[in-house]
Order: sequence, then C-alpha cells, then structure tokens
Amino acid sequence: MSRHCPTFFKSIKLSTLFFLSSMLLITPILSQAAELFDVRGKRYCEIILFKTPTQILVYSTFGLNDCPSDIWQKITVGPLKKATGASFVRLNGPRYWMMDGIKSTPLAKPENETLSGLTLRKVAEIIINPDQFFSANIPYQTRNIKRRTTWTYEAGKPIYELIDSKGHVFVMQSYSLQISPQTEASLPQLAVKLRLPPGWQFKTGVLKKTETISTVNDMATVVLDDFFNTYQQATHDLLKE
Repeated sequence: MSRHCPTFFKSIKLSTLFFLSSMLLITPILSQAAELFDVRGKRYCEIILFKTPTQILVYSTFGLNDCPSDIWQKITVGPLKKATGASFVRLNGPRYWMMDGIKSTPLAKPENETLSGLTLRKVAEIIINPDQFFSANIPYQTRNIKRRTTWTYEAGKPIYELIDSKGHVFVMQSYSLQISPQTEASLPQLAVKLRLPPGWQFKTGVLKKTETISTVNDMATVVLDDFFNTYQQATHDLLKE
C-alpha cells in the first residue's frame, strides 16, 4: 500500500492522535525571544496539516488569540484539506496552559496564516519517518521535543506531577478538552481517573517557592496522560520540601 494514499492516512489516525498530542501541542513559539507572565489558564488551539506522510505543518493560535469558540466550533476538516492541499488534517484543542510564565526563544521565524477564519502562527515543520507513528505512541511514554523554553511555576499556585517507576518527575504544562470537558478546578480528580502504569504516581500540591523548568540543549522530555494532558520532565520533585 502506498504511504501517500488516503488509506495510509486513515490507518495512522489513532497513533497520530497520541503522537501529536504529546509531541507538537506544547511548543509556544513567540515572534521573537520574549518572556510572558500570567500564562496559566490561557486557552489555545492548533491545526496540524499533513502535506505528505513525512511532512507535518503545525499552526497554533497561542500569542495571537484565545481560539474563539464561535470560530473553532465551525471549523471542519474537509474545507481545510481542500484549501491547504493537505492529505490529513487534525484539529487539536482547546488546550489550557498550566504554567505561570514562559520564556521562549524561537528556533525559526514564525509565519501567520488564516485558516477557516482562524488566525494562527506556523510553529513547527516536522519531518518524520511514518513508521514512528506505530511505535509506542501511547500515554506515559516519554518523547523528546525540540524547543527552547523555560516554564515558571509561581509560589502559592497548585501544580500536578506524574512520577514514574524510576522516580523521574514530570510537571503538567497544559490540560486538554479533547477527551473530557476538564477545568482547572477538576484536575485534582485525575488522582482517581488516571490509569497509571505500575509504579507510577500522580501527585498534586501547592508550591512553597517559585520554580522553573528549562529545556536542556534545546530539548524537552514530555509525557501525556489518558486525557491528553501534557507534562514536562523536571530535574526534581517541585513539591518535595
């Protein structure tokens, strides 16, 4: 079967759902090096275009608008495919940030585009082997993401952590409405909702002091949970006194 045919794209939908949620939906690219404050609770959406099975273009509303519901709810895949020439289109969102500040240096010059009435910014072009979509693209698997960012989590604010069986700590950076109509207030309920792997734990608490999580060598290690919420690896447990 040709990997450029519609059947191939249909077959990768489920695995790309997990892959793209974890790999592409967490990269705030600003128009220039900048630092943002009061980011927690900010809403954004993304449109992901497959130009070929190995070329993926990612567009985000972050930094431009809050993904207005009246526009987002009217967007459908068919017209987007026709307008962009994409073989497969994925609508990802809405999502909400859970850090309080972002310091970001873009790795490439962003481009703005209006798709189905929604203004977005091109944040990434991913070149990837299609076979990777079928290998371990499931929740609680780590992925390395190329970006240059520092998250700030302020003292006195709640955070949510996943701790794996080896003691590695991952801190929630965004939550999703794709699987469940979550709110920030409902996030503590994840303690009983998540289907954690053996040896993993979910932890929540209020920070005693302001903490930061930075990428290392322009690379972040992330995981997602059953509800497509995303978490970035930290160097230590931010809730441990």
